[in-house]
Amino acid sequence: MTKYLFGASVQGIQSFIFKTNKLKEIIGASEMIEQICTDLFYKTANIKSDDSNIILSAAGNIKYIFENEQDCKALVKIFPKTVMDYAPGITLSQAVVKIEGEDYSRELQDLENLLKAQRNKTPLTNEIGFIGLERSRRTGGVAYAYVKNEAIDKATFNKLNSVENERLFEKMAGLKLKAAELSFDTEDITKSGKNTWIAVIHADGNGIGKIIQNKGKELTRSGNFANFSRAIEVATKNAIKNAFEEVVLRKHDPRFRYPIRPIVLGGDDITIIIRADLAFEFTQVFLDKFELQSKILLERFRLDGFENGLTACAGIAFIKESYPLHYGLNLAEQLCTDAKKAVKESNADGKLLNPKYNQMPNSALSFYKVQESFINDFNTLKDRTLTTPDKLSYYGGPYTLIQAKAVSDKLEKIKKEAEQNDKSKAVSKIRQIISESYKDKSRAIFMMERMKEVNRSFYNDLNLDEELIAMKHNSKSQLLDLITLHSFNYGNKSN
Repeated sequence: MTKYLFGASVQGIQSFIFKTNKLKEIIGASEMIEQICTDLFYKTANIKSDDSNIILSAAGNIKYIFENEQDCKALVKIFPKTVMDYAPGITLSQAVVKIEGEDYSRELQDLENLLKAQRNKTPLTNEIGFIGLERSRRTGGVAYAYVKNEAIDKATFNKLNSVENERLFEKMAGLKLKAAELSFDTEDITKSGKNTWIAVIHADGNGIGKIIQNKGKELTRSGNFANFSRAIEVATKNAIKNAFEEVVLRKHDPRFRYPIRPIVLGGDDITIIIRADLAFEFTQVFLDKFELQSKILLERFRLDGFENGLTACAGIAFIKESYPLHYGLNLAEQLCTDAKKAVKESNADGKLLNPKYNQMPNSALSFYKVQESFINDFNTLKDRTLTTPDKLSYYGGPYTLIQAKAVSDKLEKIKKEAEQNDKSKAVSKIRQIISESYKDKSRAIFMMERMKEVNRSFYNDLNLDEELIAMKHNSKSQLLDLITLHSFNYGNKSN
């Protein structure tokens, strides 16, 4: 019996979400993307959320098997217009492939190829304005309504109205909160902290494409492809919920709003905006729990080489609360890609392979603190800001989970030193050594050796012999990363 594999892909998600720097509108846009792939699709296709023919409906991607041609044609005809009316500025690519029998692994690949071809076609806008019409001064779109005497376009209007849904936060936290408990501006996120730094976290699973490519036939023949997709979704959801509970909820001060906002949460992808001092630990817990949850949920599929589940990589961009968020997201994605590239290249020599896994790259994370007004590509940033004239690299990442745990242990020792011995200059001395290494390498080495004599206990606790060797051989040092992460626990609102 002939069935029809329908696929849809939302284009321009990032530009739609980050068209503004107002967190409230970004949140609303994120909620709208979530709605497009769930409730809006279910309603338009006249199906229920637990329909067994749903293969994927998350993070801007939809795959569904229609039992008859008429229903499929009806959806294809009206769904793009429905989406563009709901979210002006969004473009929907869609494609359909006939399938025969239970094995549709080849058809899935054909569908992906068709969707890629569709993305290359220039979409027609459903917003047509004339010079005489008033436009939104922030976005350039045709004015649709006035909010506090500001002309806004229809997309912005819908974003503001979608903020009330709060489905993404509930999906992350597993609980429903009052509006007064949630952050709607970046200032709300930093208000409970000691400074004005926030972090944009982007994480993505490793090896998902490899599984689809190598195990797709096996999964479709057994009728488990849809279940496999749901399992990854649940693993991501459970992992981020664990991270929220262990890091954010545990440290939350009820006098303030929750210092976190999910922007994308679907499939094996997450994008989070969070208070800077929570980001490193939050990311570690998420990656660790994603490994655990994917192991539990994928165990029943018995996929050779993936018995211990999946791993993931993440990038953390630390930025000021007033900094353009789309720059932060772009950098976080580059950092995530850098971590993925490092673990992928290390497969050959096994340096970053996880011993728990069968030739599976380890989970890893990278981070960078932005202190410039403009961001270039990350490789340029590394060369310009993290490399001394003598070619000593202060880019300590990417860090595997084991390495990140070692960094966290060192951070606790630095914090203890700073709190218990206010007169100690050990922490500030490290800053001086880093600064001096950009000017005079020999003097920086002398200062490090002097610290070994004057404050041997602190020196040994941080195992600074490794950093001294790195300086002498112009290799890779973690000193700047340690000081950067430590700094987020201090400061004031004007720094």
